[in-house]
Amino acid sequence: MTQSCSREGESRGEGATPAAGEVPRVALLTPPGRGALSVVGVAGPGAVAIVSKLFSPRGRTPLAERPAGGVAFGTWRSEASGATEDLVVVRRGDEELEVHCHGGLAAVESVISALERLGCRRQPWTAWLLAGGARRIGVEAHEALAAAGGPKAAKILSRQLAGGLEEAVGRVESLLRASRVADAHAAIDRLVRASRIGLRLTSPWRVVIAGEANVGKSSLANALAGHDRCIVSPEAGTTRDLLETRIVIDGWEIDLVDTAGQRDRHALAAVGSVELAGIDRAVAACRDADLVVRVCDGSTRAPRMPAAPGELPVFTKADLAAAIPQQHAGAVWTSAVTGRGIDDLAARIVRRLVPEEQDDPTLLAGGVPFTARQVRLIESLRPS
Repeated sequence: MTQSCSREGESRGEGATPAAGEVPRVALLTPPGRGALSVVGVAGPGAVAIVSKLFSPRGRTPLAERPAGGVAFGTWRSEASGATEDLVVVRRGDEELEVHCHGGLAAVESVISALERLGCRRQPWTAWLLAGGARRIGVEAHEALAAAGGPKAAKILSRQLAGGLEEAVGRVESLLRASRVADAHAAIDRLVRASRIGLRLTSPWRVVIAGEANVGKSSLANALAGHDRCIVSPEAGTTRDLLETRIVIDGWEIDLVDTAGQRDRHALAAVGSVELAGIDRAVAACRDADLVVRVCDGSTRAPRMPAAPGELPVFTKADLAAAIPQQHAGAVWTSAVTGRGIDDLAARIVRRLVPEEQDDPTLLAGGVPFTARQVRLIESLRPS
């Protein structure tokens, strides 16, 4: 096997082979928390015998004699307390079972603890999948899907779960084996470009609405969110702290942050300590944002736009503006009252955050690295 093929096995995260003398494993396979049903997995040498000590199936056929895929309804008995409950055990293989029990925290812990006392080793569900032969990228995709907040992130991760990234990595390695170095470089570059989005699939984009006091930032935030999340008042300085609202725009999850209004240095002397702290937090939020929406009051006689490079300039109160100045015709003009420009603003926010969707529509349709480990692995394939 070549060095490239060895890296392929690592990249695809081959599941661990059970070692000699391995003890049975037990893991919670459904999300933790309260629910109607929970599934506890048990696998490894002696798993059926251990479960049989705690579970008595209805009927005359013992659990050990039931075929793979068989479903058994019966009684589970706690060796510690002697308490019993009705539940279902599914035999998935020769030494692999699922215990389907009530979804309460205490019920799940009682089942797992009883199995531990009989020699099973508890492990996280991710380790369970790897030990069962799952590939590492697939396990990482399972884990990431649980944290995906928007439908587009979920679609991209679903494609990786189906093998999209593994296929892309395999193509790079095939190109290297064929000595097609230039093509391999191009394929690696494409994956690295896609990782800019991939690394954000489980965390929302952070968009900060900033501007001077009383220019309509909170009204704009409410209009984007579709409900009255922020307090709106004609009194300047109403917003004193960061107010975050999680929304989804065009399939992408975004944390929208309304901030305290900034003031010029002459007005700062009259500002109280609480509002001043809010202004400091607003400045810090702008530094950490993925995008700053710089808001200006468009109803003034000569509106100005002090947007910094990279910020998205937006004028509010367009319904009160006498006319749109020529020098600001290309900016986004909005009205929280009439709804003017809100859809345009939402589209421009997404365009700034995810330009790849329009600039390279196929980039996110294939393999997309979504963890730092995967990016390091792909970079390690790059020929010198």
